[in-house]
Amino acid sequence: MEFDQPDEDAYGRVTNPERYQVVAEAATALVGSLVDAFDVVQSSGDSAVDFPNWRDAPPKTIRLVPNAGAPLAFAITDFPVVGVRFGEWGKETFPSCGCDACDEQPSDVMRRMNDLVEAAVDGRYEEELTKRMFRISFTGSWGRQSSERRLKRREWRDYGQPGLHKWPRWPRR
Repeated sequence: MEFDQPDEDAYGRVTNPERYQVVAEAATALVGSLVDAFDVVQSSGDSAVDFPNWRDAPPKTIRLVPNAGAPLAFAITDFPVVGVRFGEWGKETFPSCGCDACDEQPSDVMRRMNDLVEAAVDGRYEEELTKRMFRISFTGSWGRQSSERRLKRREWRDYGQPGLHKWPRWPRR
């Protein structure tokens, strides 16, 4: 079975970024529903703190800090891209790329965003930092998503104190 490969130019081209505006709108609605349903404090944040090293992050973020569980921070760019920070170290973007070759469908992007946020809120998100590696893991009815990255020498210092976080479920209102 052969699959059609996108042309090389498609990897650097984004012809319709507006298609992801629905993802930004879904993120805004998601923040509202989380604030309504859970014992969480919403505040304005700063992308330099919440998303360090993200060049295109907007200056302001939305932070959600529960009484127990993984804090979340949301950043919505003009592209539009939604960045979500999970707990201490985890970061995901929705869409993860946006180029014509990847052609991520907005409905799939929104589903993935909702699934990962739901996993974190339900206490099914964990992250680990050692002096050698960084790992995050989400678990849901859809399966498991995890990633692991080997760190360069002394890079762990950029993240803070090493440790394992098995975040608990957010308390409901």
